[in-house]
Amino acid sequence: MPVAPSRVDLLLQYALLVAGEQGEFLDRQLGPIHLIKYVYLADLFHAKRNNGVTFTGTEWQFYKFGPWSQSVYERIEPALSAIDAEKQSFESDYEESEDWVRWSLSDEGQLEEIGNQLPFTITSGLKADVRRFGQDTQSLLHYVYRTEPMLSAAPNEFLDFTVVTQDISMDEPVTTPLRMDSLSNKKKKQFKERMRALREKYHNGEYASAIERKDGKMVNPFQQPTAEVYEWLDGLAGEPLREGEYVVQFSDEVWKSATRKGGDVP
Repeated sequence: MPVAPSRVDLLLQYALLVAGEQGEFLDRQLGPIHLIKYVYLADLFHAKRNNGVTFTGTEWQFYKFGPWSQSVYERIEPALSAIDAEKQSFESDYEESEDWVRWSLSDEGQLEEIGNQLPFTITSGLKADVRRFGQDTQSLLHYVYRTEPMLSAAPNEFLDFTVVTQDISMDEPVTTPLRMDSLSNKKKKQFKERMRALREKYHNGEYASAIERKDGKMVNPFQQPTAEVYEWLDGLAGEPLREGEYVVQFSDEVWKSATRKGGDVP
């Protein structure tokens, strides 16, 4: 699917205009790194509801610490200049690095006009993310790095958005009747009587859940491990490493491991 520059432009403009609603002036400024990631998130929202098809047709690539597209980067200047956004440049703190660029624009009329040209699925999700992350580069990068297409790819690979395909029916309310509703009136009455009896026991101190009682006092059922247990655990670790410098090598297969796709990926 070829890239649709007009759609990329709309997303860049919309993200900046949403940021323009922020109360603090600095929070209204976005740089290229932020704008690119917000276009990526918009494509992600669209892919979830459209069988993995993105809104812009951009070929996103796993580059350094996040998704990247040269074509999206090249649309920033013309797209934002078209809506008369303000551009500011700052000298970089790093040698041989390009100057920092920040764009800003507050315009409720253009925000509404451009928002009406985008699917609601995108505008609602993108507005929430821009307000959540703004120009917080670290948090934004951490967030996009943990998205499914990124966690399913290795460095320099193009991202596969079919991994986020979502059945729309999953968002619909569950209409399956509860088990309680299928019980007879007699069974429901018995259940309520048992629950009432359990509550009375609990309030009278006759029921202590997972905690045991001894001489009228609460005691912890778990005992502290002995020194022998700790020594045994230390022994499982083997000989300690000698002091010095070490080089650690990881197999390229780590990028495709199931562990990396877990919810607790650092």
